[in-house]
Amino acid sequence: MIALTQQWLVARVRLTLRNPRALVFTFAFPLILIVLFSALNGNAEVDAYGEKIRFAQFYTPAIAMFSLVTACYTSLILGIATARDQGLLKRVRATPLPMSIYLGSWVVGAMLTGIGAVLVLFLVSVPAFGVEISARTLPAAVLTLVLGSACLASLGVAVASLVKSAEQAMPVAQLTFLPVSFISGIWFPLDGAPSWLVDVSHFFPLSRIVTAFGSCFTPGTSFHAGDLVPIVIWTAAGLLVAVRRFRWEP
Repeated sequence: MIALTQQWLVARVRLTLRNPRALVFTFAFPLILIVLFSALNGNAEVDAYGEKIRFAQFYTPAIAMFSLVTACYTSLILGIATARDQGLLKRVRATPLPMSIYLGSWVVGAMLTGIGAVLVLFLVSVPAFGVEISARTLPAAVLTLVLGSACLASLGVAVASLVKSAEQAMPVAQLTFLPVSFISGIWFPLDGAPSWLVDVSHFFPLSRIVTAFGSCFTPGTSFHAGDLVPIVIWTAAGLLVAVRRFRWEP
């Protein structure tokens, strides 16, 4: 069973990496954003997480969360909805392959792809733009990354269970991500934003993930451990919806 799970997991990751859309939006596009805007802003400083830090120090972990969303949320919605419309899920269900292995490898594969994309961004930003990584907060960053990817993946499967067709998948994925991303601290810090807007953003898991992860790379700021509780709650909610509403057929 373990060997079968490993085989499907490796196969799923390979399929993802062979997908041009996944390569562009999960790896290439975020990397271009970081290189372009970090080069343009140079040593400019921004107010983020209660501290004044260099632009690249804020922007790298923020855009890294964009990559994580693309891999763990958007790609899962599109992939599962398309597989269902094409009858692939129905055919796989008729085989001896346990569906827990099939879907589990898909979800874990998406998480590994997202985490890999985050690592690539830091491998570029650390030497190129002097982004600092603190050994003190690195374990917290890894924990946030794992919990955040699990949360986004569970919500991705939940949304994929609710959309009626593959044609609806892309608009729904974008409408549930892009507006929220603008108030979650990905594109610009929330320091100085109206308090009501910050309160609204904290309702959504993306804001919690971005804040918890970004604070791990902000000198002088402690880890926002309290943000992990809502992340876990949203993960459980996503799993509940996915289990109850998942459809194998169109």
